[in-house]
Amino acid sequence: MIAVVGLLVAVAAATVAGRLCPQGSALGTVAVAGACLALSVVPPGVITWVIAGALGGGAGVVASPLAAARLGRRWAVVAAVGLAGVVVAVAIVDPAIGLAVVVTVAAAAALAGRRLRSSRLRAPVRARLAVGAPLVLTVGLLVWVGANDPSVDWFGPVVRHGDRTVDQVALTFDDGPAESSLAVAEVLDTAGVAGTFFVVGKAVDARPELARALVARGHLLANHSYHHDYWRWLDPRYPELDRTQASIARATGVCPSFFRPPHGQRTPFMNGVVAGRDMETILWDVSAADWTSIDGADIARRVLAQVRPGSVILLHDAIDGRPDADRSAVLDALPRILTGLRERGIEPVRLDRLLGRAGTLAPAACGLSAGATPARDA
Repeated sequence: MIAVVGLLVAVAAATVAGRLCPQGSALGTVAVAGACLALSVVPPGVITWVIAGALGGGAGVVASPLAAARLGRRWAVVAAVGLAGVVVAVAIVDPAIGLAVVVTVAAAAALAGRRLRSSRLRAPVRARLAVGAPLVLTVGLLVWVGANDPSVDWFGPVVRHGDRTVDQVALTFDDGPAESSLAVAEVLDTAGVAGTFFVVGKAVDARPELARALVARGHLLANHSYHHDYWRWLDPRYPELDRTQASIARATGVCPSFFRPPHGQRTPFMNGVVAGRDMETILWDVSAADWTSIDGADIARRVLAQVRPGSVILLHDAIDGRPDADRSAVLDALPRILTGLRERGIEPVRLDRLLGRAGTLAPAACGLSAGATPARDA
């Protein structure tokens, strides 16, 4: 049913695109490429129809010059509709083949389009933009949502929460280690609670003793990139992962199995690198945006308003790997959160216990020999 409706949507989009843009446009190929990528990673559902619309419209824009060069606008629409149907049908089975079909047709269309430069069929620039721009924007929006929204797994499997039937949650802290990390750990230790710290590689290298102290206290360390910036997540090789694994392993002798992308931003390539290391991408289902607030009571209220059994709670014991960030609001919020959880009968536990999975890998996965000990300060 989803595939049939998607095909109809694609054909309708191709019809409109073929009429408005008989000379074609490079934006059509861009739209198809993005739609094929989205189709390859987005689970089937209503969103498939939106992608099919972008895919069909792009295919229509690509195909129309082939027929329009010789047969006129009407046949351009027929060609556009036909190609849209073929591409969507093939792409549902194998998006890579669907994209290859469009690239081949686009090359032929580029040659055919030369005949239209002085033809009455030439589409006004405004018409081409009216078709191409919305297609590209639609695909761009889908890619942006898939890369940034923690509630979707279009770009590969992610973990957002644990078992909803068990009264346990995990308190996770991002961006350390910093001096404030030890203060957070002190609050947790006093309450008899173990936390999970997603640490930044550069911060571990700067203050390895802080990472060791967290491990010694029984808390779990996990990978949160090396630089924690706003652009390295786009590198398809994502070397940040291995570099941070090495930093944590050198400092603590621990090889983490959990990874959280900075700001939650991810790509299919990043998820592939993570899976290739036998690691898991961990997001969250509860966030109080604590980096925007200086009111601990407000942070606690936001967390407790969202929390459910199995929740993974996102907090920050530092900011962007900087050791001097003021996290007094989180330190004020944390005892309130712990009290609220206790009153509801919910137990905070380490992430590995919540998920029922090992929080560390074999030492060899991080280049450590069995029985290796962490480096010590000179």
